[in-house]
Amino acid sequence: MFVIDIVPFSSGTPSLTLSYRSNKRLATGTIVSVPLRRKTITGMVVECVSVRDVKIVIKKAPFTLRAGILSKTGQLPQSYNTAAKYTAMYHAATLGGVLRSLLPEAILFNGFPTKLARGARSGVSYSEAPYKQRIKTYRTYISKAKGSVLIVAPTTVEVEQLANTFNAIAITGELSPKNRISALNVAQSAPVIITTPSYAFTPIKHLTHIIMERESAGSWIKIISPQIDMRIAVRALARARCIPVTIGDYPLRLDVRPIGSAQLVETLKTPIKIIDTQEKKMNIHSHTFRAIPDTMQKILAETLSNGGRAAVITVRKGYAPAVVCRDCGTTVRDARGRALSLAFVGTHPVLRSADGNTLRDADVLCDLCGSWNLLPLGIGIERVIEELTRAFPETPIIRFDADTVRTPAAARRAAAQFGNHGTLIVGTEAVLPWLNNTVPLQLGIIASADTLLALPFWRSRERLMRLTLTLGQLSERLLVATRRIDDTAFTALTAPTTAVFFEEEDSLRKILYYPPYTHILTIRTRGTSLARLEEGESLIQTAVAPYKSIRLPDHHTTKNGSIRTLVIKIPQKEWPNENISKRIVQLPSWITCCVDSESLW
Repeated sequence: MFVIDIVPFSSGTPSLTLSYRSNKRLATGTIVSVPLRRKTITGMVVECVSVRDVKIVIKKAPFTLRAGILSKTGQLPQSYNTAAKYTAMYHAATLGGVLRSLLPEAILFNGFPTKLARGARSGVSYSEAPYKQRIKTYRTYISKAKGSVLIVAPTTVEVEQLANTFNAIAITGELSPKNRISALNVAQSAPVIITTPSYAFTPIKHLTHIIMERESAGSWIKIISPQIDMRIAVRALARARCIPVTIGDYPLRLDVRPIGSAQLVETLKTPIKIIDTQEKKMNIHSHTFRAIPDTMQKILAETLSNGGRAAVITVRKGYAPAVVCRDCGTTVRDARGRALSLAFVGTHPVLRSADGNTLRDADVLCDLCGSWNLLPLGIGIERVIEELTRAFPETPIIRFDADTVRTPAAARRAAAQFGNHGTLIVGTEAVLPWLNNTVPLQLGIIASADTLLALPFWRSRERLMRLTLTLGQLSERLLVATRRIDDTAFTALTAPTTAVFFEEEDSLRKILYYPPYTHILTIRTRGTSLARLEEGESLIQTAVAPYKSIRLPDHHTTKNGSIRTLVIKIPQKEWPNENISKRIVQLPSWITCCVDSESLW
């Protein structure tokens, strides 16, 4: 008789291990089906010991071990087990939660090959170049590969584009269950496999190379808890299987750029013009603010009149990305601490979260001081659409954001309409993967770069540069509006061979103790009383000792009490830390942790 500890895969199950009795010894990594609360769940064996060895512990236990019916359904390869454990430790998350993210049910149902080949060497290479040059680099890797090559792209549409380019098998969540199982079977020995991050752990017998395409995209990070960064997981899998990884992007994140890379080697042919929108020597009383300045509108009118296609990119949804209190400066936020934007439902103004799940009437008071004096700031897509509709009433304008494009099918319809001459598409950053790489736009416009620079993200300047260069690859001409013309990010865009931006950004992060010099743990406590917040802070400080925490100002909400955020900066080489990670996992459920989040709030 044996006692086995099982990590459950199913959502809604306990976050720690479950213990059962078994008549057979089961190896670590065995995938089993076990009974739990009148249903059957899938889990993985993490420990199996003889009853004799734990007899005393069993007698003293306050519960009775359940025998149940254990059904063995597969075996998780050691390399996948190793990668999952590292990923869990890195994110201070439970192994079960990580396994649920890394192994969709389709992979578990389809099973794993009996033996996976181990590579000859590991390591990381980089492809920092525009899209077409990256594709050439990938072709070289594929032609030289002596086994299968896995390319992981952040979105479904990019997977489809790459699959067509390389005549490869594609695996995404859009496939029907039957087709997905069929694709997983073929992928085990296919020469080239393209997947989204959710299917990056697809078992491939003779995997010899992994390529991470557009590695900076936000889609690499799971939005559900635990918030797993799939880039970390994929690289952990590559190390465990001893195979090389190539990271492709333009430009690469500063976190992963090779040491000494102080400038862009590859440059765009697209001319980029930075338009200064500062009000100089202008009568402010007679000046009407425009989301799209007159200079841009004239060039846009000329492009459209000649039958050209143009794209206008805004950073945020809504009419104004943020609403602040004029009296105390507090940003209006939701219960999770996210800034609410001003938007319209029909003609009714509302305050809305980025995911659309939180809606509040715009006629509210400041949560902190109770003032009515609230001010909308920034330029959102609704304001840009409103202005462009007045300026170009005869032009077909396609809106592309999460409010109007909710499914891949809707995105395809919008992208197809944009193929017509003389059309204008206005969208957030999400529209970029849907624009055709082979047929360039005649004009690309970034409506307000300052909106992105004003967001509370420590990567904001890097994100702005990448957004601009990505749109530049898709356009014959590019315009960027800003009031911060002297920012070195714009210098790097107009003179890409200079090193000033990367050197300045690197120096700032070193001084401020930001990645790549540290890892940032953002740990939040939620409570309806000050005592609960104090208790949470004490538990957090004990968990992260000996490192010190920085307390951010408490955020007060009207429904769920308050949120207290503690930020812990740990030197790069000292994380992940197994002991601290375990202590964080054991914290109460009302305390949550996120590693290297772009926003500290």
